[in-house]
Amino acid sequence: MQVRPRAGRQAIRAGAGLGLLTFGGYLPGLGRSLDFDSAQTVGMFVRPGPPWAAFRLQAAFNNHPMFSFFEQLVRVVTGRTDAGTMRLLPILFAALAVAILTWFTTRRHGLAAGLVAGGLLACNPTFAGLSRGVRGYSLLVLCAIVATILVAEYRPDASRWADLAYVLSAGVGLATHLYMFPVLVAHVGAVVAGRRLDARWRLRFAGAGAVAAFAYAGMAATMVDTMGRLPRVLQVGLPWRVAVMATGGGRASLAVAPLVIAGAVLLLRRSRAARGAAIALAGILLLQWAGLQSSAMTPRFFVWLVPGSAYLAGVAVGRIRAGALLGAGSAALAVLVIVPGLTDDPAAYRQAAALIRAANASGARSCVVDVGVRPMQAYLDTPRDFAVVIEPAELDQCDVVVVAAWWESTAEWYKADQRVIAEAERRYPHRLVLAHGDPTLVFSNRALAQGAPATPPA
Repeated sequence: MQVRPRAGRQAIRAGAGLGLLTFGGYLPGLGRSLDFDSAQTVGMFVRPGPPWAAFRLQAAFNNHPMFSFFEQLVRVVTGRTDAGTMRLLPILFAALAVAILTWFTTRRHGLAAGLVAGGLLACNPTFAGLSRGVRGYSLLVLCAIVATILVAEYRPDASRWADLAYVLSAGVGLATHLYMFPVLVAHVGAVVAGRRLDARWRLRFAGAGAVAAFAYAGMAATMVDTMGRLPRVLQVGLPWRVAVMATGGGRASLAVAPLVIAGAVLLLRRSRAARGAAIALAGILLLQWAGLQSSAMTPRFFVWLVPGSAYLAGVAVGRIRAGALLGAGSAALAVLVIVPGLTDDPAAYRQAAALIRAANASGARSCVVDVGVRPMQAYLDTPRDFAVVIEPAELDQCDVVVVAAWWESTAEWYKADQRVIAEAERRYPHRLVLAHGDPTLVFSNRALAQGAPATPPA
């Protein structure tokens, strides 16, 4: 791959500046309620036990073990697990990802290209939304960027520190989320196509695999069992949804698509390694989609494609400077999607926790229905603060019943909750909807507050 003269300080300043802007831009609403997955992460994998407990427990792939371990360290150092504190680390990872992508693209293709690439990553609604939750997706993206740069910048005379950097970045990414695996397959394709697969690269790949194996060893059996129970469904529209997600969505995707396509053509024409990576990546993605046919597969698992599409747009801008207008326009359109919900609560767990504390203080007995227990454990302790209700008969012990996971679902795992909810509807004279984002339903023996009509969410 042809590399432009180093931009040096300009690239560093651009990366640092855009990284700081990203960090500051993601901070509004820092203390808002956690979403379901984030609350489950805090309640199940961060609050309990010592830091290494993050490598022992899995729940339907919702534990991103290496990320949970890092958040455990935050808990130990700060003594806090509130939403604001827990969100700082993923936001920091996101800002570093933007900074490094901007720096690298500026070095290779110029300042305008770097700002477009970094801006498209920072403004991508999916990346921004996931990075502002307490999940490992921003760490996954950061690791994918760093490891890919180490592949692109590899020299035979590179120091052993470069080997260690690759093992750690690729290994931590894979130990955070298994969807780092397609990134590693792309790296193998690039190395093989470039005729660089020597003993050092074999050790790098093996080392990354060893780091991930260590993280998943204690939960591997659970994960294999969960995978076996997932229904197989070919999601025909998934590739299109992933492509739209990776380019910003809606009108933002339409604006930036010509740049991404042009950048891909330019890169693939001049780089044998890029062609090898593209072929390997296409193969593994096709296998995952058409071969595995997992019903759990969702576009957010492919968020690591966002910096790739942003970089391709930067490549195009490096050659066609006027393309920066398209890149800036796409980023602006994406920001318009992000800003309205910056401070909105994605769920009502924080409000439900406050209600339970108030009920307990008045002498009432509080309970939480089964599936909602995990997110509520991010805010409260069980059995001290509430009892768990799995069967309708257990409602006898409850004055206040919180349905934190109040969904319209026909899934087998939700049927027990549906039986409890149906009995609570019959038994309790008062009900309340906490309508903040994903709403929570509350039943009680006495009126707690004036709420909205208890209609299940669509």
